[in-house]
Amino acid sequence: MKKLLLLTLVFASNALFSQIVSFHPVKVEANQLESFLEIETNHMRKIAQSAVENGDIEGWRLLEMFNPNPDEYNFMWVNIYKDIKSATSPSSAWWNTSEEVLGIKTSVLMDGLKGIKPDKRYIYEVKLQIENSEPSSYVILNFARPNDVNIQIEEMKKFVVPHFKKNMKKFGMVGWGLGTKITPQGKEYSSMMTWDSYDNLENIMKHLGGYGVIEGLPFDKFSEIIEWENRYIMRVISSTTN
Repeated sequence: MKKLLLLTLVFASNALFSQIVSFHPVKVEANQLESFLEIETNHMRKIAQSAVENGDIEGWRLLEMFNPNPDEYNFMWVNIYKDIKSATSPSSAWWNTSEEVLGIKTSVLMDGLKGIKPDKRYIYEVKLQIENSEPSSYVILNFARPNDVNIQIEEMKKFVVPHFKKNMKKFGMVGWGLGTKITPQGKEYSSMMTWDSYDNLENIMKHLGGYGVIEGLPFDKFSEIIEWENRYIMRVISSTTN
């Protein structure tokens, strides 16, 4: 009984301290692109870096979609938080500190972003992760609704994680992770996602083609082969450092 209680406490503790990742797609029109990138890469990145150094966030990324349709969201903000508490605290809105960090009022920066079309935020809790060995240049975002998320997590942990750790370096993979959806939820939304971080576009394409690190995975041992609902290639435009 004591052993069972101890295991319960360990797993509960891990759940409480899991990282939270917020994915926030945005549509930027061609005539706004120069202004958007100027603000994001030269101003927002510095504010986000200050937030990292202050412990308000774990990281920030600006991603650009590869080969989007004309009407699709073409950029994505990614915010990484230590846990649910930090993701929901007032300090999670780190962009409001622009005047403190840069001497520029937040309203002035936001004026330069008028006209862009943001989507809702998609919030995931990190369940498995191989931390990046080096900064990534591209990442694949994979979304799915497996029949049993918990079984997928266990099988990914058992079969995918050790295989990737053993083989990823020679195929240009620099990081990997799996998260489960917190919000929004519903039949029209994925319940689980994974991300594959890479050093270049060539290795991303090999991965999607079933080559490279994908080769040798024991798919016959999985109770369910995931059918990805969506898979997006994203280029890393700007990011904070730890």
